[in-house]
Amino acid sequence: MKRTSHSIALAALFLAPTLPAGAQIADHLKCYKVKDLIPRVGYTADLNGLVPEAGCVVKLPAKLLCVDTTKTNVSPPPPGAPGGTPAGRFACYKLKCPRATLPSVPWTDQFGARALQPVAAKMLCAPEAAASTTSSTTSSSTTTTTNPPCVTGGCSACGSCGDGQCHMTGGGGGCGTIDNNPQCVSAITCVVSTCTAHGQCGPGRVCVVDGGQNLCCDECP
Repeated sequence: MKRTSHSIALAALFLAPTLPAGAQIADHLKCYKVKDLIPRVGYTADLNGLVPEAGCVVKLPAKLLCVDTTKTNVSPPPPGAPGGTPAGRFACYKLKCPRATLPSVPWTDQFGARALQPVAAKMLCAPEAAASTTSSTTSSSTTTTTNPPCVTGGCSACGSCGDGQCHMTGGGGGCGTIDNNPQCVSAITCVVSTCTAHGQCGPGRVCVVDGGQNLCCDECP
């Protein structure tokens, strides 16, 4: 695993070319070995990629944190290639998939053209969740934050939090519940979790589902 992590980090660092000064795009990934405090858990998933692979196991916690970066002053100068798009940030998890026959991949980057021969899928990198969009209106005495609910109706006084989201039975609109009861939560307090019951999130917090992810959130009063 140590050799695999180092190989991924080095490969990600050199994915794209050096651009002229003043025109740098953060199209590289620089990967760090990390300690992740999330509980150990495994998820099964069917993945696409070079070939479809069913029954893969994604193992938490994360092993690498990859962040977008630029690269300058490369010596000796490589052959070069066109730049890419901003890479974003990813957490990478150990991955185990059933054996599959993988095709060779024609590859061109700033170091030249060649064919790469994949051996096995070893890591799954998940992008950082986009920050929720909120708007604030300030008067002389109060500040109100609004955020559209995931689902309209089904929750009493969901606006009492200002940023209340109503999670409905069955997960309509991307939001669901753990106990099949409508649940109103404060959106800005939600964090990704492996919770499967309200009691696992701590006092005053509940476990809900949004976009296929389990979240721990403050319950609206």
